Amino acid sequence: MKTSKTRLVTVIQTALAVTAASVILSSPANAALDFTDVTGAIDNGTLLAAIGVLAVVKVAPGFARWGFNQVIRWFR
Repeated sequence: MKTSKTRLVTVIQTALAVTAASVILSSPANAALDFTDVTGAIDNGTLLAAIGVLAVVKVAPGFARWGFNQVIRWFR
């Protein structure tokens, strides 16, 4: 029962967040948003570095665990 209540609260919060974002972005002050400066500032090197960092963060814990186990096996 607790799980269904948690899911309901999550669904309601998500719906409210989406509604608030759509209201904010549809206001006349934001009608002429131009993101070309933001996307133009990200070059290929920055993008590749970010992808590389994400890969290291994803792979490093498993690799460290594997390496630690290899060293421990060597001493056994």
